[in-house]
Parts: sequence; C-alpha cells; structure tokens
Amino acid sequence: MAEERLIDDDKDRKYKIRINEDGEEELVIDDTPDEDESDIPVFQIPVYDEDDEDATSLSPQEFAEREKRKKEEQEVRESKFSSLTDCAYAKLADGDYESALYAVTQAEELKKDSGQLYCLKLNILTRGFTDYISDEKCARTAEKIALYSTAEQKAEIKSKLSGLDERIAEAEKRTDELKKVNEEKKAERREFFTAKKKKAVAACIASVTPFVLFIILTAVFGGIMFSDESGLFIIITVVFAALACVALVPALLFANSLLSARKNVVLNESDDSTEIGREYLASQKILENLKTVKSAVEK
Repeated sequence: MAEERLIDDDKDRKYKIRINEDGEEELVIDDTPDEDESDIPVFQIPVYDEDDEDATSLSPQEFAEREKRKKEEQEVRESKFSSLTDCAYAKLADGDYESALYAVTQAEELKKDSGQLYCLKLNILTRGFTDYISDEKCARTAEKIALYSTAEQKAEIKSKLSGLDERIAEAEKRTDELKKVNEEKKAERREFFTAKKKKAVAACIASVTPFVLFIILTAVFGGIMFSDESGLFIIITVVFAALACVALVPALLFANSLLSARKNVVLNESDDSTEIGREYLASQKILENLKTVKSAVEK
C-alpha cells in the first residue's frame, strides 16, 4: 500500500525501472530534466497556393537555394520584360510597327497577365488607333484587355478609339448590303433547285417503280417455277429477272440525280458555299471583331 500511495502522490512524475543491488527490478522516479523544445531549430516554410511536392524531399539548405534561384530567375524575367516593353514603346514612337509588334510579342511570352502590355499591343496593331485591318488580332488582344487591364487603362484606350465608331458603322452598312444581296441570290437559286429536285423525285419514282414490279414478279414466279412441268414458269422467271436488271440501270441513274438535286438545295442555304456568301460572312466577322474591341474597353 505504501508503494501505491507513493505512486498516487507522485502520479504527475515520470518513472523508470532499474536493477537494485540484489538484482531485483524496482520502480524509481526519473528526475532527468526534459529536453527544452525551444532549443529545436524551426525553419520557416512558405505557404504556396498549390502543393509543392518537391519541397518535402529537400533539406532546409536545398530549399533555401531553390527559393533563391527562383527569385533570381524572376528578377531576370522582370528585367527582360521591362527591356522589351521599353523597346516596343521606342519602336512605336518611331513608327516601326513591325519591330514594335515583335518586341511586345516576346514580352507577352514572359508575362501573360499584364494589362498595360495588351494596351500597348492594341496600340501597335492599330497603327496608333488609326487602322483596324488586323481586326482578328485586335479582337483577341481586346479580350485580354477586358481580363487584365485596370479601369484607368481601359479609359485611356477608350479615349483614343474615336474613329472606331465610324469603322463599326461602315462595317454594319456593308454587312447589311451583302446580306441583302446574298439572300436575294439564295431565293433565286432556291426556286430553281427546288423545281429541279421535284423533277428528280418524279423521275426517280418513275424509274424505280418498274424495277420494283419486276423484282416482285420474279419472286412470285420464282416460287412456283418448278410447279409447271413444261418449264414455262422458269422462262417467265428468267425474263422478269432480266427486265429487273435492265430497269435497275435507269433507277440508279435517276436516284443519283435526286441525291445531287437534294445536295444543291442544302448547299444553297449555306453561306460559305458561294462567293457572295463568303464575302458576307467575312464582313460579319470583321463587324464582330470591331465590336469586341469597343466592348472590351467599356467593361
């Protein structure tokens, strides 16, 4: 009981077993001081938005070296980016748009979320906001402006797009005119192709009917051709089979004509199947691209 009281009184202490002078095991209090956890070195590990699996396999020294290398590479990219944008501005000021575009494209590879860079690129593509011939590239650049540029940058661009409304109005007028002509041409061809299709349907039916009839008669007499000992039904069966083969030729020809007529009807409704239709689609695309540029700076 004395031992139990000892343990109860000192239950918050640590104990260990040792061998006494008689070779017996006994329980004694362990007075060894605990290791001071404050002496354990703590390394600061940065928290990333994404899991960095490689960091778990690196030592603190390797991790520090890797972070230092990343920082140096980032500084090099920033320096190169700044140099390329300065070059693009200088070439733009000299009117060398090709060299300016090359420099800004190289800079874009280094930083894809710079709103100011895309504003500069739009300035270059439009030859100082005076020419929108590269409408598709302008539209793609404008979409990036809508995503990455600040309200102040968009306002600055918007103030320079004074001639864009006129371009849009011209494109709308041309698109409407081409659409009108395209629809008129479609209507003319539609009447012709529809009439041709009706004739092809009638001719196909007229050619297929005797073929089907001869096939049926061949099947009927073929089923009973051995019932007549004189062999008359065999002759009749052979005759109808031959007539079916002969009728098959015009049936196939008129069926092909029907397919061709149907194809023409379908193609007539497709805008990209005619020259005037392709002009209309191209004009419509230009109009959409110009509107994209305008809407991008207004968001």
